[in-house]
Amino acid sequence: MTTSEYIVLSTPDHPFYDLFKEGPHPFYDLKKFDPMDAKDFRYAKPHAVFDFTILKHEKKERLLKTLCLQYKAPIISDFSSTWGEYFIEKFPQIKGAIAGAFWSPKDKIEAYALDEEITNHIRQILKSTSLEPHFVTNPGHGFTYPRTISLLINEAYLALEDELASPNDLDTAMRYGVNYPLGLLDWSEKIGPSHIVDLLDDLYDKTKQMRYRPSVLLRKKALLKAES
Repeated sequence: MTTSEYIVLSTPDHPFYDLFKEGPHPFYDLKKFDPMDAKDFRYAKPHAVFDFTILKHEKKERLLKTLCLQYKAPIISDFSSTWGEYFIEKFPQIKGAIAGAFWSPKDKIEAYALDEEITNHIRQILKSTSLEPHFVTNPGHGFTYPRTISLLINEAYLALEDELASPNDLDTAMRYGVNYPLGLLDWSEKIGPSHIVDLLDDLYDKTKQMRYRPSVLLRKKALLKAES
């Protein structure tokens, strides 16, 4: 491996998985691979390590700790469903972040970069995705778009639970009432209910604010999708 290459890690539920699995950079499936076990992985010297994994907080923290031990290279992680600000403060080696796990009707995703070098790395890796990064000054907790759309989708599922409207009524109201590109229930299918529940669970766990508590119906949808 040369020092000009990136290393890419992913989980199969990430939207970038298939793209980078067949891409030019060394690729590792975290469902099948333990970074602590592979010598070729351990002694590689990439320019940057890209972490496109969707993991619960504790597993994400263990992975990032391992990557920091393995490499001196900067780490750029997907914090779509986790508390990016916390991880960046805890692990100074994390120099950048993206929110790539949440589908968007725009050809842009939120990204964070500590400096121009990391900005260039993010732009370079995203070339094969046709997505343009929109850089923000802080990834916060699930960036802005994932957190906002998750709350809106959760409210739609809560309305369904209370039998306030039918699924068609809800989607029609959002499309024609507020000019959304699609309804919130359709939007949740595009993103994947499990990603939304993961972010809401993490927000609720860290803040204990009831507005982040996932709808029972949304959680059931996520579980059924995971089993199918």
